[in-house]
Amino acid sequence: MSKVKETRLPYLNNTSIILITVAINLVIFLVTGWGRSFDLTFILIDGAICGIVTALLDVFWVHHYVDLAKKNRALPTNLPVSRFMMQLPKNTYLFALLCALLGGLLTPLFNSIIFNYYAFDVLFFAQMLVLKLIYSYFLSAKIVEVAILRFVQPDLTDQIVNREEITVTPYRHSAPRVTYFQQLFNNWMTDFGLNMFRGLIIGTTIVTSNNYVLIAPTLLRSVDTTGFISGIIVTFMTVPSISKEIIYSIDSGKTKPLKEVNPYVAWLPKNRWLLTFFLCLPIIVLTTVVYYVVMSFFGFESLSFFQFFFIRIAYTTMLVKVLVPLIIFRYRQPDAV
Repeated sequence: MSKVKETRLPYLNNTSIILITVAINLVIFLVTGWGRSFDLTFILIDGAICGIVTALLDVFWVHHYVDLAKKNRALPTNLPVSRFMMQLPKNTYLFALLCALLGGLLTPLFNSIIFNYYAFDVLFFAQMLVLKLIYSYFLSAKIVEVAILRFVQPDLTDQIVNREEITVTPYRHSAPRVTYFQQLFNNWMTDFGLNMFRGLIIGTTIVTSNNYVLIAPTLLRSVDTTGFISGIIVTFMTVPSISKEIIYSIDSGKTKPLKEVNPYVAWLPKNRWLLTFFLCLPIIVLTTVVYYVVMSFFGFESLSFFQFFFIRIAYTTMLVKVLVPLIIFRYRQPDAV
């Protein structure tokens, strides 16, 4: 139980909840879609079923674990408080129905946007399976996060909270906030600008005499160039800044070093710039492989700048989620800072 007390939210079983929910969604998909191709109608229906099933499973699983933590007096004492979340239903069944309604509406909408934006006629079984795996995972992760935040509010945990302590912005693991969307927008615009600049250098972005900007599509046959340049951009945008923040956090005592050395990461360079150069080549290779596999798998011979833009954003987001814990682990090694 000590692990629970170290966190602001009881995030002990969310990985297992998410994986179980995803597995159930995949079983439903295998039963209903084995060996067939999928048009837009099937994809919308499947998305609605996935959204409803995911919401119901996640909400009841989270309620079970939070209720268990309350009975064991294992809830943290510094739980985030949100006025907005306390406006949502206290009753578990009503809250689950609300989440199911939103999931049942938003998931088909997402599927419809993806299907039409990338101009699919149909999706084959393997393609649909991969897409289902991706969106059901992220949907489940978000519902688990929101459900935990709802069930640890003072009106459901019998905490006494002063009125001035109730804020619209929780500390962490909260529902999306303005600052979150601002950061997301800034990241997108940075990526957009850097890749426009890259296009000007290699000649795929052309400014005509009439001041029109023409952007060439990303071609499968030349994705190695795209992967090489994108890998360099991602590496030098993320690794030095993440490393700097972690080093500062350890120097200031906010993050404690580990007591034992892990030989698998301790040999990585200590200097953040050397670490950046060291990670650059693997990231370039990974980026190129991912871009090639995605385009080949979904049958894209070419993608417009904006179609490829969202693939690049999704990949970069997942890559950063992997890089952050790796870099943290490196600099938490004894004598690493």
